[in-house]
Amino acid sequence: MPETADWENGLHEAGDVRLTRIPLHLLDHHPGNVRADYALSDAFCKSLAAEQQVAVHVVPIPEDHPQGEGEEGYRFWVTKGNRRLAAARHQQLPDLLCLIDLAKAGDRAGQFIDMVVENDDEFRRGLTAFEQAQALFAAHEAGASRTRIRKFTGRTREEVAGAITAGRLSATTRQAAQQMNHDWTLEDLALLADFDGDADALAEIHQRVGWGHKVRYAVEYIRTERAEAAERARVRAELEQAGIRVTDDIPSGALTLTRLADVVEGFDPDTHATCEGHAVFLRSRGTPTPLAYCTSPQRHGYALPETPGAPGASAVGSAAPAKANELERKLVIEGNRAWKASATVRQEWVAGLLARATAPKPVLAWVARQLMEMPTPLRDKLTGARHTTLWAKLAGNIDAASTAAVRPGRLPLLALAPIAVAYEHQMTVPDSARYIWRHDRTGAVSRADARAYLSLLVELGYQPTTIEQAVIDGLPYRGDAPAEELEPEPEQAPDAGEPPQQGAEETSTAVPQDADAGADPQTAPDPAPDAGDGAPYSAAA
Repeated sequence: MPETADWENGLHEAGDVRLTRIPLHLLDHHPGNVRADYALSDAFCKSLAAEQQVAVHVVPIPEDHPQGEGEEGYRFWVTKGNRRLAAARHQQLPDLLCLIDLAKAGDRAGQFIDMVVENDDEFRRGLTAFEQAQALFAAHEAGASRTRIRKFTGRTREEVAGAITAGRLSATTRQAAQQMNHDWTLEDLALLADFDGDADALAEIHQRVGWGHKVRYAVEYIRTERAEAAERARVRAELEQAGIRVTDDIPSGALTLTRLADVVEGFDPDTHATCEGHAVFLRSRGTPTPLAYCTSPQRHGYALPETPGAPGASAVGSAAPAKANELERKLVIEGNRAWKASATVRQEWVAGLLARATAPKPVLAWVARQLMEMPTPLRDKLTGARHTTLWAKLAGNIDAASTAAVRPGRLPLLALAPIAVAYEHQMTVPDSARYIWRHDRTGAVSRADARAYLSLLVELGYQPTTIEQAVIDGLPYRGDAPAEELEPEPEQAPDAGEPPQQGAEETSTAVPQDADAGADPQTAPDPAPDAGDGAPYSAAA
């Protein structure tokens, strides 16, 4: 007879419990079951069907219990695990792993207490997103394929991929995230992978989350900011490699080549590259658009007109931007970046909306009103919506042929799809789309039309970003930071070289008539274009 290990001597059989698999047709919900909603999610049902992880607790039905019609075959009541029983019936499973608890068979009060202890949040705590990510990553590292993880956890392919990505985060990044006042999800954690170990980026995400921003928006804003910085470095390197002097500001007394061409007869900007005063101004933030200038026109032989009544005084103002204009410019750059980042987040949400099985109630009426009113975005882009790059991104594989097989409840979403694509295209793709959020410019979509579209999304559950909320409310955008953290700043200024458009919502920046007639319009209020029109460098910029 084999020897018994010391630790085995401490094991005792429990005579009042028995672990066994019981056919489903023998199981019924406890007649006093207090759970009203089983919340049978697709993930929960799939996980149970793949492998039952937790045994269901049951007690034998008392012989003297009166059974109603259709209940004659039941032999056990489920006291712990009624949700699992409901899911098993939904999935038509043959049986469940059960723990028969004979000790509670005659203890009716104890059966109800078990329901509380089994499901009370104080006794059962779900894993945090950090803990889930670590567990799923560890399972993957231990040899579980992504397919197996999907099957046994009920998660989608994207969710499993995100969990494994989040599980790879360094301890430093996890600690930084845990210090943020945010209810983390696996999807949010996976977004931090691009900034793993990047203290500056994590600090900015921390700040923006503290402002109430979604992690997805904060991440996209930083990505946009860094993409601009990389492009700026590339442009600067190309200019310097070509032997062109590049500066971060325009010195006092300098003048842009465009203005020189206006005030100096016979001046050709294309020939200025050989001048000793030739330089290019490249802002240290925002989308890089080089602006060529001459450091000192008079010193380098360009005769400037004199101010009437003041012999020898130049009529041409300095190109150095004023401090107030710099503040305005900073707000424009932040707004353009926020508008672009918001579009990425919003379009992901719209794609999810259009993929739903049933349309929310407000959709049909809004679609009908849009088709009756036919606002500018629809007049401009509705007929061509299916031919844009956004169609596949937002609408997926929706086509005319598939409408015949679509359930009636989903049809309003098919009608919404080309309208949403038309709006999203006009609010992001045209160069003038970057003006939509501004009061001093007219964009490809009017603020009123953008407000109508964004308001629908909010009604359907979308959470707008700060700049989108400003458009909805009809208020000027003042930055992403809360009002108490902002310093008073002037209204945003128009782009350089673009005359202000007169309108009800506009702040005029025209030079007063009694000012110097030769003052450089390129520098009042903004010496360089504010966002990516993709214009290459030119000596006449």
